[in-house]
Amino acid sequence: MNGGKNETRRFSRADLWFAGAALLLALFFVSAELIRSVEPLGIDQGLFACFARFVPRGFLPYRDLFDSKPPLFLYSYALSGLFPTDLVHAIWWLEALWLVGILALGYALGARVWGRFAGLAAAALLFLGLWAPGFGGYWSRAQADELLALPLLGAAWLAWGALDRPRLALYAGVLTGVAGLFKIPSMAVAAAWPLTWLLAGSLAGSLRRTWKMALGLLAPWALAIAWFAAHHAFGSFVEGVFIYAKENSAFIAPPWSQVIPAFFSELGSGAPLLLALAALGLALLFRRRAREAWWLATWIGFTLASVMLERQLAGYQYLLVIPGLAMAGGFALVELGRGALASGPHRSGWRLGLAGALGLAALSFFQWGRAYALDARALTHELTRSEYLSRLQTGGFSSETEEKAARYLREHTAPTDGILVWGLSPGIYALADRHPVTRFPFHKILLTRAPLSLMIPGLSERRAALLQRIAADPPVYVLVARHDRNGFEPEDSFHSLMEFAPLRDLLERDYRPETEIGRFLFLRRIQP
Repeated sequence: MNGGKNETRRFSRADLWFAGAALLLALFFVSAELIRSVEPLGIDQGLFACFARFVPRGFLPYRDLFDSKPPLFLYSYALSGLFPTDLVHAIWWLEALWLVGILALGYALGARVWGRFAGLAAAALLFLGLWAPGFGGYWSRAQADELLALPLLGAAWLAWGALDRPRLALYAGVLTGVAGLFKIPSMAVAAAWPLTWLLAGSLAGSLRRTWKMALGLLAPWALAIAWFAAHHAFGSFVEGVFIYAKENSAFIAPPWSQVIPAFFSELGSGAPLLLALAALGLALLFRRRAREAWWLATWIGFTLASVMLERQLAGYQYLLVIPGLAMAGGFALVELGRGALASGPHRSGWRLGLAGALGLAALSFFQWGRAYALDARALTHELTRSEYLSRLQTGGFSSETEEKAARYLREHTAPTDGILVWGLSPGIYALADRHPVTRFPFHKILLTRAPLSLMIPGLSERRAALLQRIAADPPVYVLVARHDRNGFEPEDSFHSLMEFAPLRDLLERDYRPETEIGRFLFLRRIQP
């Protein structure tokens, strides 16, 4: 009888600990969302915001608005229109709810495999990893590599379940294909699932599951191909998602002698806590629960390889490896806690490991505080908007210029007017809510004689198409950037415009300078 009471009391204490930890995570999540709500759009998010703004109005990705990201990611940005607020905050709201879904699924998966505390630890590590300031800060927000964590976790869960229920392999393939429609390299995990089934099962069983997975993998891509073919844009889809992406990767990829050390250095400095806990979690699992160890090891291994194979190593690309690391790390963190609390000859070792994890956690929180202190100062109005933006970003791209330029355009144009931004600030279109008269709101480079542009056939056709669009829909303003050379273009936007003789002549004939904001010269159309 007394034993039953003690057992009840013990479970109640565990419930309180769990509830307290969950509340702390929720408060941390809400606080971080609030502090970061002041952040502007980065250059990539400015491009994606164009899809959020104009796809609901009938613009088709690739044909009308060009990018190299797969379509499901571009269409996901259009969901921000569901939130009744300004575009930037709508995008951050969308990201917040998406993150809630990611953390909830991470918790459910961890709890299903190892128990609720491991699930909660995995959810916390997911959040720490996906928003780790070492991976780019606001440049990495709402990137494809973050959003695809949702279907990737679902695919991993189904792949794990397929060990006991082979029919789930089909749905694991579907969600892996869905992840690929956010970013193609994520589909590298399609090789992890059959290897898991082989190492944790048998060759015959792995083959049966693999062909089902392959069918599921093809389904989302078949639907995407059918969608663009039905809209007479299959060629544009292939050009953006495959041809341009391939040439771009080949153009910017550094040698392997730089990639490999840079990869591990960046991963270790950006997420030391996750990396250490994941390594410990895999070591413990290989000693105790081999099936789960193979599942996580193949998952983590193929995502690590896919990031390295991209050879670009932008900060946000590391987010692809976070889900697997977080799951293994969540298991390790709970095991450290249990070992430190248990009696036995190894308790001091467990306590030492837990102290090390807490030290790395403290380092992570220090990095968070240092990286997002500027946001907090802007939120509390200690800094003006202009002061905040000027300190947040230095270099060729300026969020402050984008916001000021967009404000000027809204005040001096009508909602139906089109504009042309000849420079790398695609967010101006979205923030001004004025449609682009070019297919390339970001990839202006494809209209110049830059080296990457010359690698992709059809420059004369692309230029002719731009001139046709301008003739059919003359932009009220043309914004020309100056002194904005970058790694892709050996000359700045102003000089590349001078080299584009038909466009230069058109602007000299039909436009006059009106004002300057930042590096942009505003040319206004002379009314006929």
